[in-house]
Amino acid sequence: MKTTTLILNLALLAASPVAGNEHTLRYHLAGGMQLNMMQEIYVGDRSEAIATRNFSMILDLGDTQGNDELLVKLASISGNYTAHGMNQRLTTSHLAGSEFTLLGDGRSFKSQEGGGEVNLGTITDGGLRPSELLAGLLPTLPDGPVSIGTTWNTNRTILSLTGWAWASGKMQHHHTVADIRLANGARVVYVKTHGVTEIESADGHDGFLGSGALSQDIDWVFDANAGQLLSLSVKRKTNGTNQLPQGEVSVRQIARFELQSLDGASR
Repeated sequence: MKTTTLILNLALLAASPVAGNEHTLRYHLAGGMQLNMMQEIYVGDRSEAIATRNFSMILDLGDTQGNDELLVKLASISGNYTAHGMNQRLTTSHLAGSEFTLLGDGRSFKSQEGGGEVNLGTITDGGLRPSELLAGLLPTLPDGPVSIGTTWNTNRTILSLTGWAWASGKMQHHHTVADIRLANGARVVYVKTHGVTEIESADGHDGFLGSGALSQDIDWVFDANAGQLLSLSVKRKTNGTNQLPQGEVSVRQIARFELQSLDGASR
């Protein structure tokens, strides 16, 4: 475990409860974040993963305060794909040091065209864009103030790389504030999120056939004072049918995403 992650985790564990207070959540993202993605791909009724895909990247975020654009620099990125016992390093060096912009309104973000993509191989119907990945993971914050037990619903189009094809669906997320604690003068809000949706082939892609299903559970931690997302952990399950050169293949997938502030412990 990296030192910054350990310090942040210890700070959160040592946090003191905050009772009876309401807090409005708004993004003012800045500083470094680490994003990891891990996918296990299953076909048919097999109980062992036939392939895995992993990415790790460091993101430098510009300050969003008073601005509706978030400038993100992709400081580093690496990826690999393993199938049939063979590990392949994915070509990512062309993206290191590149920048992209997310559009925000204080409560959520969306990606723009551009920012570059990673080629995932000839059988995958499109590359991975870090800008879309980050924008899709940042939670949508509520309109009004929150306290322990506050719930709210948000709607979002989910873009999912399922097996070797891109799928999408409109998902309603249900968010619940599980706790609010005081840590180093910061009000730290703990939220649990759940969502389920049907998915079909994403716009501009044709490798996903028919319809499938996607469910995800998210735990995230937000610094209400600084407007900083301290950590986010997603477990996503998907299933559907991919069109591959050898024919139609039933695919199941378990994906995990971890987004961690690298300097949130100092806030």
